[in-house]
Amino acid sequence: MSPPNVDSTMNLVRARSTLIASVCLLAGSPALSQTVRVLADSGWVSQRIVMLKGMGEVHSPSDSTRLATAVGINLVAPISRREGRRLWIMSTSGGDSGWVDSVDVLGLADAIPYFTRLIERQPDNWDAYLRRAEAEHALNQRDAATADYSKAIELHPAEAFLYLRRGRHYNTLRACARALSDFDKAITLAPTSAPQGYNLVVELYSLESSVYSGCPDSTRRDPRKAIEAIQRAIALDSSRGGARGFVILAGAYASSGDLAEAIKLMKQALAVPEAAPSYRQEWQRQLEEYERALAARGAKGP
Repeated sequence: MSPPNVDSTMNLVRARSTLIASVCLLAGSPALSQTVRVLADSGWVSQRIVMLKGMGEVHSPSDSTRLATAVGINLVAPISRREGRRLWIMSTSGGDSGWVDSVDVLGLADAIPYFTRLIERQPDNWDAYLRRAEAEHALNQRDAATADYSKAIELHPAEAFLYLRRGRHYNTLRACARALSDFDKAITLAPTSAPQGYNLVVELYSLESSVYSGCPDSTRRDPRKAIEAIQRAIALDSSRGGARGFVILAGAYASSGDLAEAIKLMKQALAVPEAAPSYRQEWQRQLEEYERALAARGAKGP
């Protein structure tokens, strides 16, 4: 007997899970929880999921009763491993950041139809718009994501986290002015917004620095503001002076033309033990790019 076609099997699984998610939405949360648990047990490792509640919170490894948030956790995240009902989330800084219960997530492939049906029932549900936007962004449906992020903000304009997420989306689109506007708005709203397990303002200053230093639109790049923003972040949270801070500062100095300082900072970042293993290859590439640029400048002479 010939083996089954893998693509056909996966298509059947996706169709089945989409149908089940639709039925469960009508049946209520208990049915959804049971279904999600079955799907989680069928093999989530390396798959991307959408969190069904919260703003990226994950359980700390040492305490299953307390929630903690790791900077870099998104509402859409890949699963690094599974231990029973625990799904371990992979941080963008590398390694495991914590776990979520399998009943509190949905497979990325099933998220858009699920949240679409939820919105049809609850058209004022800003949270559903946010999560559908996150799924659309992850699946490169950029225009749809922009519309849904904006609708979430329209329905809940006082929440800083929504502006942070849309700002990150705009930054991906290289819409630098819009990204900076959203980050600035989020900074003003942060004191009265939902508390996070990390310093939201610090994260926003770090994001602003990246935009000021890396925007492809030269009229929006501002090395001085990039350096000021990351220095504010470091002043508020000394941990931002580590590897990630070095990389952001390196970009700021490179955009100002100080390649020697950028190279020094990139080397400092790479010298930090166990820092962001998933990004080290990209950091090494960036270092080599700065070194080539400096060598080319030297070859041209003064």
